[in-house]
Amino acid sequence: MPVHNRSTLKSRAATGRHCLVALAVLLLGADRAPAYVGPGVDVTFISYTMTLLVWVLAAFSSVLLWPAYVLLRWIRGRKNEPATASSLEAASEDDRGLSHADS
Repeated sequence: MPVHNRSTLKSRAATGRHCLVALAVLLLGADRAPAYVGPGVDVTFISYTMTLLVWVLAAFSSVLLWPAYVLLRWIRGRKNEPATASSLEAASEDDRGLSHADS
């Protein structure tokens, strides 16, 4: 492990301060940069903002309307039961004109 004496540490600290002063002078002396980039950026930004707004509104409305959907389903009762394999087979036989006795 290298041994540091006081003069080495003082010179490093002085170098760091000199770098900070030089950076401050460069940043304070800088002029404003032109910011106009053309009309295409505005159109892109507007379309992006509108898309983001629509997504947020859709998510917010789905969260707000979910209790209403649950309440309507509870009031009406479950009319659309999930299809099972046997009900799908019976439906396909009815479409073909077959009954359970024919098969």
